[in-house]
Amino acid sequence: MSIDSFNRRDFLALALALVVTPGRSLAAETAVRRSTYAMDVGLLYRMLSFHLEGTYEEHVDRAAGRYEVQSMGQGDRIGNRLQSSGILHQGRWAPVRATTYFEIYGRQSRVQIAYDQDRRTVEYHARGETFLMRKLRVVDDVLAMPEGLHIDDAFSALMNYRDGRWTPDAQGRLRTHVVRRRQSDSEGPDDVARAYRAEVVPLELTVEPDPESRKPAALLDLSRFSSWARSNNPARIFFDDDRRPTLITGPMILGSSVSIRLG
Repeated sequence: MSIDSFNRRDFLALALALVVTPGRSLAAETAVRRSTYAMDVGLLYRMLSFHLEGTYEEHVDRAAGRYEVQSMGQGDRIGNRLQSSGILHQGRWAPVRATTYFEIYGRQSRVQIAYDQDRRTVEYHARGETFLMRKLRVVDDVLAMPEGLHIDDAFSALMNYRDGRWTPDAQGRLRTHVVRRRQSDSEGPDDVARAYRAEVVPLELTVEPDPESRKPAALLDLSRFSSWARSNNPARIFFDDDRRPTLITGPMILGSSVSIRLG
C-alpha cells in the first residue's frame, strides 16, 4: 500500500476539512475554530494498526474573503502536518495553496499545490513512497484549469457546502473537481509509472438520510484517489443536523481500513 493511496493528502485533507469548516451562522464575522480529531488505520487485515490524534486551527475572515488552516497529528509510527489557504473567488470559496506531509511506518509523503485562480493554472508537486516496496512516485507538473469547471480542494469544497455555495444538481449530486496525481483505473498498490502528471477529476457527494440512524450521510468513491479503494465499496461520511460531520469510515482492499472521528 502506498502512503498516497489510502491516506494521502486528498483523503486526509477531506477529513480535516469536514471537521474545521465553520457553521453558516458565522456569515459576517472573522471566525477562529480550534478542535481535535482522531484517526485509526488498520492494514492487511489489521496485522498493522496505527492511531493518530491531532489538533487543528482554522481562521476564516469572511469580510476579507480568506481562510487559513493549520493541522498537526501524531501517533506511534504515524504523523501528519497540513497547511491550507484559500479565498472567496467569484462567489465561491477557492483554494490558493496547500502543503501536506504524512508519514506512516517510516514511509513519507509530501504534496504541495498552488492554485492561480486568475490565470487558471495549478502547480502540483508530490513525492510519496509505496508501503510494501517503498517505490517512489514523484510528480512535478503545471496544468490548466478547464474552462467552466469549479476546481476545489477538500477545504474549499466543504466550506462551499456549509455556506450553501455548493448546490446539488437535478439528480441531487454535489459535484465539483479536484486535482490529483494521474493514475490508471487498474493501478495496483505498488505499481509505479516511469513519469507522472497531474490531472483534474470529478468529486461527487450525494447526501441522504442514513438507513439506520436517519442522520444525513454521504458516500464518497475513494477509488478516484486510491489504488487500494474500490468504487463498489465507498467511504461513508456521517453528518449532524448542522452539516457537521461526526465520523468517516473508509474500507479498503486486503482488509485495510481508515476510520476518522471528528471533534
